[in-house]
Amino acid sequence: MKTHQLAIGLMLILVFLLPGMGYVQGAPRSQRSAAVDSQLARSRTEVLRKTKETRAGAEKLLALHEADLKRITEEYERRRELYYQGLISRNDVIHAEHAVAQAMLRLQADKRFLAETDTALTEFTLRDELLRLPGLALGGYSETGSLLRFNGAAKFALAEVAKIERFFTSTFGRGLPISALGQTATHDRMRFDHHNAVDVALHPESAEGQSVLNFLRQAGIPFIAFRGAVPGAATGAHIHIGKPSPRL
Repeated sequence: MKTHQLAIGLMLILVFLLPGMGYVQGAPRSQRSAAVDSQLARSRTEVLRKTKETRAGAEKLLALHEADLKRITEEYERRRELYYQGLISRNDVIHAEHAVAQAMLRLQADKRFLAETDTALTEFTLRDELLRLPGLALGGYSETGSLLRFNGAAKFALAEVAKIERFFTSTFGRGLPISALGQTATHDRMRFDHHNAVDVALHPESAEGQSVLNFLRQAGIPFIAFRGAVPGAATGAHIHIGKPSPRL
C-alpha cells in the first residue's frame, strides 16, 4: 500500500513539474536557436568581408603583374634588336622570351582568379534571394530581376561540359569562357559545394549567353543565370550550369 501511495505521489509531482520543466527548457532552446542564427550571420559577414579583401588584393596584384609584363616585353624587344645588331647571343633573347611567357601566365592566373571570385561572390550575395524563391517543377523556368532559373530533368555531370564546349566553339569560333569547373579553392573558402557544377563567364542577356541558355534548355540541363550581384552592373554576371550549390 505504501509503495502504491509513493508511486501516486511521484506521478503527481511529475504532473506539476513537467510543464514548468518544459517551459524552462524551452527558453534556452529558443535562445540557442537565436544564438546559432546570430553566429551564422556573423560567419556569413566575415566570409564575405574576407573574400572581398582577398579580391581587392588580387586586383592590386593584377595591376602589378600588368606593369611587369609591359616592362618585361619592352626588355624582350630591346634584346631582340640587340641580337639583330649582333651585340648579344641568341640565348639572351630566349631568356627574355621565357620571361615574357611566364609573365603572361601569371596575368592569366590573376584574371582567372578574379573571374572565379566574382562569380562566387555573386552567388553568395544572391543566395538569400534564391532560397526565398519557390521551388520549380521538373522542366520549370522562372525569371526575376537578378536570376533566371531552369530546373532541367537531365542529370548533369562535369563530363557533359564537353558537349557544351563543342556547341559554343562551333557557334562562336572560340572556347567556352569557363570561370569555375567543379570545386575550387574559392568555393572551399565560401563553403559552397560546387563539385558537380560549372560557371561560365557570360552575361545571360548577351547574344552568346542567350545562345548557351537556349542550348541548355533544349538539352534539359539545369542552370541558374545571374545577371550580376549589383543591378545594372555586369560584374559577377555568369551562368551556373548544374543544380544550385548548397552549403557544405
